[in-house]
Amino acid sequence: MTMHKPPQAMTLFDLIARTWVLDTDVRHVLFNGAGTSVAAVLADGRMAFFSVNDAEHPESRVRVEADTGRPSIRPRSKPLPLPVVSEDPVARPDVLLCRLGEQGFAFSHADTGALWRATGRGQTLRVSAARADAVTALAALPGKGRIVMAHGKVVVLAAAEGGAEICNATLPHDVMRIVVSPDGRMAGCWGAGQVSLVSTEDLSVLKTVRCDGQVSDLAWSPCARWLVAGCEDKAVVLVDVQAGAADRIVDFPAAVRTVGFSDKAGAMVASGAFRVVGWDLPDLPFGEHEGTPIETGKPGLTIVDRIAVHPKRDLCAVSYVNGLVMICRIGHPDEMLLREGTGAAVNALAWSDDGAHLAIAGEDGSLSITTFPKNMFK
Repeated sequence: MTMHKPPQAMTLFDLIARTWVLDTDVRHVLFNGAGTSVAAVLADGRMAFFSVNDAEHPESRVRVEADTGRPSIRPRSKPLPLPVVSEDPVARPDVLLCRLGEQGFAFSHADTGALWRATGRGQTLRVSAARADAVTALAALPGKGRIVMAHGKVVVLAAAEGGAEICNATLPHDVMRIVVSPDGRMAGCWGAGQVSLVSTEDLSVLKTVRCDGQVSDLAWSPCARWLVAGCEDKAVVLVDVQAGAADRIVDFPAAVRTVGFSDKAGAMVASGAFRVVGWDLPDLPFGEHEGTPIETGKPGLTIVDRIAVHPKRDLCAVSYVNGLVMICRIGHPDEMLLREGTGAAVNALAWSDDGAHLAIAGEDGSLSITTFPKNMFK
């Protein structure tokens, strides 16, 4: 007797996402400034490049039933274009990419650590005017045509076009992570248990604060008062920039791999617990003050592994250790299932600047670009 299985219904994710599977896990993803390309760094140092342009955009596949007025999305009918993947390792997986201008990316080369650049279409070239020293951290200054990079303790301000050095400074510690404040005036440079706050005009050191913990993520508050770090040792470090002091929120159930701020929701959020953890701004817990906690999404039995705050709405993407991905409204129990659990953890989540696309990179080698119709989050 022949046994037939009914066809599986397509999920929302099947209909609005494009997914490619590479032959090793994907460590980092980043949209370029124009939002036309996604660059990914693989575990072996190769890079992959994906076009954001979608020949079968979800909105072009929406149809409205004449009798009910109910909208639905037609499945894709064409195969996806293949990504551009470098033949050899080119980027250090332990150093995050940064944007270079509107179209490109900057990265630390896999062999030499020198500054290299990549176009949105996947061409990689050494930045000839940059130092030959190994780059240990990178960050872009949006709208200023400059990047900040670290070579151990030496921090360099360079022109994004050509890499010519503008000025440099030597900090009292090595630098492994750089993040630029929302107003572009300061850069937080973390490494060796310290964070230095430097001016992006001349790299003068404004303050150096002790920042205990194995930092995995850094984020500035919209008002630039707070610099917050998620740590692998199950803690969050808060740096009060004005006071030049730091405090720790401890005893998370798991490593806090990502932290973020939502200007729209007026809140700070973090991963590392059984739901998204957060506090209202500017009332964060510090010293003896407990702050004003908020609840986002619903508590579950699986750890929230990573989050990514939507750039324009009071939403965040949330991934769990089993690969499940949700969209949650910050400060509310509302949540929307985006992707069922795959059994493989998500290594990176990234929104495009307009919030129309979400990139999801997995330890199973998958990379998905989810494109949301305009009326999805009404």
